[in-house]
Amino acid sequence: MLRGTSRPYGRLTVLIVEDHDLVRLGLRALLEAYRPLEVVAEASTVASAVTATVEQRPALVVAAHTLRDGTGVDVCREVLARLPDTRVVILGDGHADPDAVRAASGVGALCYLSRRMGAQNLCRALHDLAAGAAPARARAEPGLLALTAQEHRVLELVARGKTNKEIGGTLGLSEKTVKNYLSHAFEKLSVSRRAQAAVLFARKYGVRLDAGPARKAVG
Repeated sequence: MLRGTSRPYGRLTVLIVEDHDLVRLGLRALLEAYRPLEVVAEASTVASAVTATVEQRPALVVAAHTLRDGTGVDVCREVLARLPDTRVVILGDGHADPDAVRAASGVGALCYLSRRMGAQNLCRALHDLAAGAAPARARAEPGLLALTAQEHRVLELVARGKTNKEIGGTLGLSEKTVKNYLSHAFEKLSVSRRAQAAVLFARKYGVRLDAGPARKAVG
């Protein structure tokens, strides 16, 4: 499937490569609701992705990790063989495992992102990459981008100095559930301490760190 549209001035243009109709339509609706982004074409195969890229010259190609006739790695390889300056991101269903990240990096993709990172985080990441964010910056924060929406909420409250009990009260969770979310988040961020996670989160999203006792608590 291949479809092109007009290109308003000043918008950041995106090509979606996805062979599942519902997923493709959902991703298109999500990205177009994020007003700086405009989906100028859709493709469902490796070959149609290459054709669409050559015709539309999008600011960013967002390719699904798996397709019926290949993979996002294949899309990246074929696109870059023809247009070496194209910016390509590979989008996966799960968290970015090391093998997937290495494969994406090996063919020149900017980074591997997970759909589980949440709608707002995904749109923000794709916007930054389409606008020209350095690949090194994108790869430097894979853990933050892989956070689920709930992990994101929990870490934001941690950065604001809340205890696990306070976070549970705010989000309607038990303290044990909060600890589980933090444990998963720490693993993605490759940190072992609450304060380290809070600093990473605050630096990325501009949250002012609270100097209260919660920052010293054990996650």
